[in-house]
Amino acid sequence: MAFGAPPEPYRICRQRPPGSGAWANSLATLACAIGIKRSPESDKIATTINAKGAVMIASNSRVLVWRHLRCLPRGFPFSNCGRCRPSRLLPLTSTIHLKPKAARGFHTQPFLCTSANDTLTSAKHDPSLLPIACPGCGALTQWVDKEQAGYYTRTRNAVRSYIQEASRDRDATGTENELSAESTDISAKVISADTASGEELKLASGKEELELAPPILPLCDRCHSLVNHREAYPIPYPPLSYIRDIMEESPWHINHVYHILDAADFPLSLVPDIYRDLSLQTQRSLNRRAKTVTFRHGKRQTDVHFIITRADLLGGMKEHVDSLMTYMTQVLRDALGPSSGKVRLGNVHMVSAQRGWWTKEVKKKIWEEGGGVWMVGKANVGKSNLIQAIFPKSPDAARKLRVEENSSHLTPEFGPLDIEESGLLPPVQNQYDFPVLPIVSSLPGTTASPIRLPFGQKKGELIDLPGLFRGGIDEYVQDGFKFDVIMTKRPKPERLTVKSRQSLLLEDLVRITPVNFQSVILASPFVPLTPHVTSTEKATEVLLGQRKPPHPPIAKKGTNKCIASAGVFELKYDVTERYGKSVKQSKYQDGDNLTALYKIMSVDILIEGCGWVELITQIRTKDFVEGEFPKVEVFSPNGKCVGSRRPISAYTFLHEKRKQDAKKAGRRRRFG
Repeated sequence: MAFGAPPEPYRICRQRPPGSGAWANSLATLACAIGIKRSPESDKIATTINAKGAVMIASNSRVLVWRHLRCLPRGFPFSNCGRCRPSRLLPLTSTIHLKPKAARGFHTQPFLCTSANDTLTSAKHDPSLLPIACPGCGALTQWVDKEQAGYYTRTRNAVRSYIQEASRDRDATGTENELSAESTDISAKVISADTASGEELKLASGKEELELAPPILPLCDRCHSLVNHREAYPIPYPPLSYIRDIMEESPWHINHVYHILDAADFPLSLVPDIYRDLSLQTQRSLNRRAKTVTFRHGKRQTDVHFIITRADLLGGMKEHVDSLMTYMTQVLRDALGPSSGKVRLGNVHMVSAQRGWWTKEVKKKIWEEGGGVWMVGKANVGKSNLIQAIFPKSPDAARKLRVEENSSHLTPEFGPLDIEESGLLPPVQNQYDFPVLPIVSSLPGTTASPIRLPFGQKKGELIDLPGLFRGGIDEYVQDGFKFDVIMTKRPKPERLTVKSRQSLLLEDLVRITPVNFQSVILASPFVPLTPHVTSTEKATEVLLGQRKPPHPPIAKKGTNKCIASAGVFELKYDVTERYGKSVKQSKYQDGDNLTALYKIMSVDILIEGCGWVELITQIRTKDFVEGEFPKVEVFSPNGKCVGSRRPISAYTFLHEKRKQDAKKAGRRRRFG
């Protein structure tokens, strides 16, 4: 039988035997020249032959014993083992790999290793070597149900390569532990001393330090399809009670809840009764003696911070968005209820992870407070994207981690937890300078299970929680258009004029119709839906499926049967100072005493998970009756996914920008 290279590279460990100066000149040649027999203790240790010299070979779950060196055939080439000298390139104890190309085939005694080959073959697809949870979505690893998150196809290239590499590392670690157990205490101390001194020199010099990078972990099939093909099956949304049960298992004494809100449909993404359901600390009152920390049943209560993400959707310049901070706080007060007028609300932050606006302040706050930081919010509000921008990193984290790894007497900072004993909270990840962060996708419900990210050497931990049910307009959209109805960049709409007996149609999903009002309404749709102004009769037929829509339909079949009124909304907010111009009542009056002859009323109609439509109208001052405002009626699927808020007047920023561009171009333009 022609003996060739083994199926996997063998780990060849060479040691200098006591009382002998003979060394092997070519280990690859010896591997082919010496007969190979199966050791009776092939799963335990490697056997030393005699005092003349010995070569030990350890492979995956088996050890091959080499014959005496004096048994080499006389006429075999390269058999001058007795005249060789110790190599200066290799230390006394070294480990090299025998590659298949180094072996030369020749006839020898066959090696019976059927069971070993079966073990090697099965080890290549052993799913137990996969990570405990998917690093992208946090779902626990499983290979049973393809329709559930966390499923791994073992034949996928990335998964198969990871399993094979993990199998080799596991076997190599086990073999090295067995071989090191047979070494003397003196050699072990010398080696550890040399290693420690070398590491200390590297740390002292500070040159060519290697960063501790996280291992390359494969994603589950759902995350793989989501990242590469933008396709993924939906997963169930957890209730708020599930979030409360997870937070009760927190290992931290100090916890902070960061309630993530979306600026596109703010404040529809606010979780109602979040203080009561999660037992959070109430907001500080206006009293200067109000306590900053409260306790309940001997335990410190969890405080809450409101983070408004995707702030770049509100304006193109940071200065414009920064001027809206007072407005956003007032809108949040209106959403929290009448009792919110007596609290401070000093914990509201507005950030943009895409442009890096105000992310450093939030990152610094998380680093200084430490403890457990819980990201709570509805689905697709930008929690995972925000984590990539505000995850705190210590400048000395790499040096501290290297010192701890080189010190054998220190225990790891975060050891592996038992899954059965950890309850609902999954095990924590190992800490790295740049950890494996959750994947970011426009698909709602990307995160399936909590993802724990430690930071700062036991200083704190950031937990990305799965999103709660949001109920956006995308539920009634076909699968091929779901990503198109999600606002990912700031729109630049044109003002549309809606006259009497006309309606504004947004695709074949939403209709906005004036109610008993003869004036003209100007609409600025800040939504990714295609608008269309038509008569009310035609708009009603399009929404009911009786007329072909002007654009390709995107609604699911049967949506036209569930169209209902979402309510009547009043244009009750006065925005005359922003959009209007004062007119002199008489030429004899001073410029400071101007009386406006008209008022401009406005309101923002919110489309949940999509955006908003800014509506404004003008009425004469003498015709205005206190308490009576212009009204519009909105129709949507099942009468849901619609709300209102005080106007943000985002069109003024766009109007200013266009005026500046026209001025730079050197010609006058009229906008309105």
